[in-house]
Amino acid sequence: MSRAAIISIAILLITRSGALASISCATVIEEVAPCTSFLQGGSKQPSVACCNGIKKLSGEAGTHQNRTAICQCLKEGLASIGNYDPKRVPQVPKDCGLSATLPPIDKNTDCSNISFMM
Repeated sequence: MSRAAIISIAILLITRSGALASISCATVIEEVAPCTSFLQGGSKQPSVACCNGIKKLSGEAGTHQNRTAICQCLKEGLASIGNYDPKRVPQVPKDCGLSATLPPIDKNTDCSNISFMM
């Protein structure tokens, strides 16, 4: 394969991957980090900081691609916090007063085939 073809493929992959979602995992993790205590059962209600983060993510979830990216980032981030209750994930937006719906998210969640509204 010629060098020009390799460069063209690399450019296509880089620009395509950037267009898939406008939200980064770093942003998702930063916004939901304050929710850790609630998700692990350490508090009865999500904190104000948790709710503020979920509200910000809700504003970013306008496209299917962003919702899929948010789900995948949540899945990866939650896997790193240790034990948590996936059934508490759908409670966060409800307890924060949002009409958004999230499914229980765990290591087996298929984010590419998930429907939720934020």
